[in-house]
Amino acid sequence: MADNDPLEDLSRYAVRFPGPTLPLAGLRTALVAVEEQLEHARAQATIRLSARHNRDPDLHPDDRDLDLYELKVTVEQVLPHVFRGGFVLTLWSVFEVVAIRMAKYAAIQKAGDIAPFQWKQKPRETFLDVLDRVYSTKLGIRAFPDRIEREQLDQLRELRNVLIHHNGSVDGFPDSLRAASSKGYAALGLDHYTDLHDEFVIPNAQFLRCNFELVERYLASLSERAYEAAHPTP
Repeated sequence: MADNDPLEDLSRYAVRFPGPTLPLAGLRTALVAVEEQLEHARAQATIRLSARHNRDPDLHPDDRDLDLYELKVTVEQVLPHVFRGGFVLTLWSVFEVVAIRMAKYAAIQKAGDIAPFQWKQKPRETFLDVLDRVYSTKLGIRAFPDRIEREQLDQLRELRNVLIHHNGSVDGFPDSLRAASSKGYAALGLDHYTDLHDEFVIPNAQFLRCNFELVERYLASLSERAYEAAHPTP
């Protein structure tokens, strides 16, 4: 079959090329499921506490108030942190893995390869810097032709790092992400909280939706350029 056969090209792109279609389809489903499961977990926590209180009418009012406060923290902070924070970590992982796989595929098709050391971050480099360097030197592609899009991806990267290494604490934020008030964090899609020990943020539904769309849009564009580099149009 000729290399420029349309059916062969379609099969190659859909099956053999490690593009973002399947991973993003799964994440799109997960995006909906996260909110559904979060609401279910909140409702179940409320029902369980109500049932426990009904079984114990002699419970001291102070203990009852403490239970209600713990429930408030659970439904407003802990559960969203687990469900939505977990989605953010997975979203970034998919972004990294798909971008690397596409580069490796394109390099092999061009009769080359990308040595493992080339993916290692140099001092003061981020993953985005590495991506830019590898795509440029090995494939002749600008990984980030849109400066604003890169800045948005870097914000996602920074928040992901804050969630992993600082549990969402504002103390772990770089200056570029710090806001002066809760309204400032809300503009970024982050719910802002303080307690006796810390000041922290949790990504909200808006953040998840906007950043999924960002990653989806970026990987779709990058996949087209990576595939064209691997299989140039005659």
